[in-house]
Amino acid sequence: MSEPVETAYTPSEDDVNEHDFDGDDSTESGGSRLPAAARRALATLLTNRFITRSRHRSAWDALLTYELEIRERLMDQYMILVVDRDYEVAFKRQDPAEDAPKMLRRDKPLTRDASLLLIHLRKEHAYSDAADDSVMITRVQVSEFLRPFREDGDGDEARFERRVEAAIRAVAELKLMTPDPDADYLYVISPAIVPLIGADEMMRMERYFIQANPAAVVSEASTGDGAVEELA
Repeated sequence: MSEPVETAYTPSEDDVNEHDFDGDDSTESGGSRLPAAARRALATLLTNRFITRSRHRSAWDALLTYELEIRERLMDQYMILVVDRDYEVAFKRQDPAEDAPKMLRRDKPLTRDASLLLIHLRKEHAYSDAADDSVMITRVQVSEFLRPFREDGDGDEARFERRVEAAIRAVAELKLMTPDPDADYLYVISPAIVPLIGADEMMRMERYFIQANPAAVVSEASTGDGAVEELA
């Protein structure tokens, strides 16, 4: 599967002195202290949930070049920069200090089905590392995963399938699964899901997974397919 990517960024002496508008001089009082490439990378980071080398090549390369400066800019705004070089993903987190202003808006909570699917996708990546090939999942696999979590009031099969579609759409909007343009039933799980959902968050979500349907978890564990793993 091919994706459009940005042109790779190569820092140069000219770039260090480049400014986007007249009067924007980093050597003058009140001027920007970041070169244009770093500012564009910062803007990309601020306007996206996360950036990856594959989808935001220019911003990614500039971020690595000016990581310290960008990190300091985010700290000034009560945000923490997280860079995972193995999975080639970067994102921002809210400063956890109790007195820190909340700068990142809270997203609308995911539905139960979307939350369960997100857990499942993260678990699928638990057995791979950054050097492995892309992890894929099919529409049928998503449906079969969610099926044990159906409730008595869920209605007929058509209604259940609409719920499956809604769950896929919600996670796809987070850019954590992407449909294959050549096969609409196939999805690529973004490797960004690994650093975005760390061990602590995974443990919290696993508890939700178990509470949602203990019988389904026991069934998976007994077959060795997708068994609940112990996370340190």
